[in-house]
Amino acid sequence: MAEDFARPEPAPAECLRGAQTLVNRCAGVRRGERVALVADGQTCAAADHVFFACRAETCAVRYDVIEGLRIHGAPPPPQVAESFAWADVIFCMTRMSMAHTAERKQATDRGARFLSLPDYSLAQLASRSLTFDFASATATAQDLKRRLDGAHTIRIASAAGTELSLCATGRSANACPGTCLTPGALASPPDAEVNIAPIEGTATGVVVVDGSIPCPQIGRLRQPVTLTIRDGAIAAFAGGPEADALAQLFAGVGLAAAKVLAEFGIGLNPRAQLSGRMLEDEGCAETIHLGFGSNATIGGRNDVPFHLDFVVRQPSVWVDGAKLLAQGRLETGAPVSMSA
Repeated sequence: MAEDFARPEPAPAECLRGAQTLVNRCAGVRRGERVALVADGQTCAAADHVFFACRAETCAVRYDVIEGLRIHGAPPPPQVAESFAWADVIFCMTRMSMAHTAERKQATDRGARFLSLPDYSLAQLASRSLTFDFASATATAQDLKRRLDGAHTIRIASAAGTELSLCATGRSANACPGTCLTPGALASPPDAEVNIAPIEGTATGVVVVDGSIPCPQIGRLRQPVTLTIRDGAIAAFAGGPEADALAQLFAGVGLAAAKVLAEFGIGLNPRAQLSGRMLEDEGCAETIHLGFGSNATIGGRNDVPFHLDFVVRQPSVWVDGAKLLAQGRLETGAPVSMSA
């Protein structure tokens, strides 16, 4: 189902520049720090460039290449968990994300800086989205976090037909502008976002997903997929072949908790474009994403080895009745992220 976004292989110099952005600007790797890098057979070509960029800064680098994980949120093998426990900085570049795992949370809780970089390719390293000045999004991210931290009711609507309400009382938002410079930080450049875990069981309404469902089975959407949300979880799918693929994916997981609405996120990167890949799609400015499955590592209570995001274009969002976004932009009329 996923579209083929194959592009000519970029020049090694372009890939190295992207790797240096990750290592120096996003992670701030310093001399003497211990770095863990993990990839699989589908991502090691990109991870090799990150390895060389890391070795330019520190000699203490562990590089594990493992068998591919089956789903996002699956736990890492023991040798990777050991590397996570050892490192000051972690670059996780496997095809499937480990951001929503207990091992990642343990690493960041003890102060490791964690860059979650699933499904990275040479093209992603060389992409325009990675040239964004992520530090410039920090103030916007912190402002959105402040406004979401006090939220009780969040309403989301779109011209395509989304009409969803959820409760976030007592939950704290996470500002993730794409930099990972302080102990315990988590970042996923080119993704730059702010997210919050809704109260499980409170969401109700309809979501018309018209951007992407970033997973190998689906990717960027050819036609919208409609989700009916009842009692905080997906009750029905509609929308043609993509909806059928989605139903099969959830059936294969076989866990009711995988259908629970777990995350509401706002994209902040104006240089990102919908591509069918997780990090670029989640970070797209003028979109929001709704994650289903695990949220135990971002402030929620749904602990399940699965997480899948759904990207909605140009939504309007209200927090306790006050408009936060108007068709994807801050209510002032300025773009969510001010610097392109």
